[in-house]
Amino acid sequence: MWIGHASTDELAAANRWTVSYFSNVSLNAESVYPMRKIREVATESKLAVDPQTLDLQIFNYIGLENVRSKTGELVDFAPRSPQEVKSRSKTYTENDVLFGRLRPELNKVYLAEEQVSPGVCSNEFIVLRAKPGVVDPRYLRHMLASQFVAGFAAKLRSGASLPRMNASDLLDLAIPIPPMEVQLTLSGTLEMLDRELAALRQKIEWLPGALANGLLAYLNGEEAGLVSVEAEFTESGGARDRRDRLP
Repeated sequence: MWIGHASTDELAAANRWTVSYFSNVSLNAESVYPMRKIREVATESKLAVDPQTLDLQIFNYIGLENVRSKTGELVDFAPRSPQEVKSRSKTYTENDVLFGRLRPELNKVYLAEEQVSPGVCSNEFIVLRAKPGVVDPRYLRHMLASQFVAGFAAKLRSGASLPRMNASDLLDLAIPIPPMEVQLTLSGTLEMLDRELAALRQKIEWLPGALANGLLAYLNGEEAGLVSVEAEFTESGGARDRRDRLP
């Protein structure tokens, strides 16, 4: 439960009536690196287009449902036709960061990669473009998905049934900004871990079906059924620490 108090002047200055905004949760974070407002290191892109006017058979479209919470992975993504997207949508390009403003505590933050860029996305995203030489896009994406930002989502969102975070509130948040050489080093490691996460997710999604098929093959007399599943999983690095073997 949020508990706090505010004067009439504070209410007028804040221009909002959200109880959580006046809680004792601080908007200040600490870091050994300088803190800078997001608006100082990135710009908001408000460019939008009516998909019905696009002279394209299909195009890249990203909705909130296509971004996994916390990890920012694409989920069930597929190009769309103009007929499938009825409302005016924002545009994005490679390395833009898409921040989900609807229910921001769900932590849906996506870094637009080459294979799905350029494209259009739901208006429920705030599209941010990193300033070259100031902040690295992948570093920015991970910072926006971190507790430096996510921890303030409940405080800054507004609206009862469909709470959203305003772009101006997001842009006013401060995040640590190391020197570019430090950011690039961090981003290299983050990219490697992002790729590893995607590979592990792929294995997790593949394994249940492979096990079921391997078991059926084994029961139908193909003794190599489950063994081949284990071998493929082991070769992919999924069972490095196993000492037991299938019969």
